[in-house]
Amino acid sequence: MRDSKLLRIIICIIAVVFVTHQVYSSAYKPITTVSAEYYTAVEGFQINAVVIREEKVITSDTTGALHFTLSDGERVAKGGVIANIYSDAETSVTVNRIAQLNARIADIEEIQGYNDVEAADINLVNNKVTNSLNTLLRGIASGNFSSVESDSAELLTNISRRQMITGEQTDFSERLAELKSELDTLNASLPQPVGSIRAEQSGYFVSGVDGYETVLSCENIDAVTPEYIESLKADTTPQNAVGKIVSGYTWYIATKVSISDSLKYKSGDTLTLKTTLKTTPQLNVTVEKINTSQSEDSAVIIFSCEQMNSELASIRKGNMTIINNTYSGLKIPTKALRFQNETTGVFVRSGMTLKFVSVNVIYRTDEYIICEQQVSSDTVLRLYDDVVVKGKRLYDGKIVD
Repeated sequence: MRDSKLLRIIICIIAVVFVTHQVYSSAYKPITTVSAEYYTAVEGFQINAVVIREEKVITSDTTGALHFTLSDGERVAKGGVIANIYSDAETSVTVNRIAQLNARIADIEEIQGYNDVEAADINLVNNKVTNSLNTLLRGIASGNFSSVESDSAELLTNISRRQMITGEQTDFSERLAELKSELDTLNASLPQPVGSIRAEQSGYFVSGVDGYETVLSCENIDAVTPEYIESLKADTTPQNAVGKIVSGYTWYIATKVSISDSLKYKSGDTLTLKTTLKTTPQLNVTVEKINTSQSEDSAVIIFSCEQMNSELASIRKGNMTIINNTYSGLKIPTKALRFQNETTGVFVRSGMTLKFVSVNVIYRTDEYIICEQQVSSDTVLRLYDDVVVKGKRLYDGKIVD
């Protein structure tokens, strides 16, 4: 009886130890790893930029519904139509639908003309679907509803292409016939515009105005001093403004800096600016002028630039970085760095064991380091290696779960 009771106690203890071990093993990870990724770090000087362009505000007192024929940032010739005027807003909605149908029909016809299915990279197609979906969701989340229509169309096109490649759907003829039928009906019912707005000069069309069009001019960059930047204030925009034309091939970026920072540059220097813009992450610029303040304790550096697109035609202010150096290599967290036998390196996971490999650090911050990407071998860090960032009693050859 006593032996049976003792046996039950032993079994209970073993069961508790087993359960405790399982819980501990599932909750505790002896090591934590991250993947080594290729990355380019920028070392530079951050500035607050003010953009100066030649801009002409477009006004119109014509009554009726405006339908713009141009997208933001689209180039227009002198005398080109910027917008058509219709007698009612419903007609403008019809015109928008016609444009959507034409774009969708063109997409389907392009998809149907694609017949080299075996050569298609399904991973690339899947990535395009994922990226277009993420772009659409980010636009909605940030309140940028102006791009929802184009983002939705791109997502739909990428999904259709994937369906074609995977064989889910190979015949879009029925859908194409429906779209063309709707297009014919709308075109037949569309009245002629009662008027139009045309460009007085060639340039890039921008649908918004901000009041700086008459304050900032390329002709008076000599007057853009620190005092001028500090007192900068937008004018009241005309109530009948419908947009503006950005003209000229050269525009300017002005930034206020300390006098000591301004001494690092001189007129004629060619530099690269890093931006936060999706279409133009970097700008090639030239130092045009350096205007000092009356007290000579600060200055305004004015850069000239000849690149232009829809985003550049629309921005007025923003943060940019004057790039001094760039460092490209394998990015890993700084806390992953270890020292063993006077060698700088990291521990990487290789199957069920840890391996110490050397690294050559070329750039360092508090959060991450950039290591030189060396000729691939078992003794150096390689792209996509699982690098240990957390763990105890690490050593070469240690077995890990």
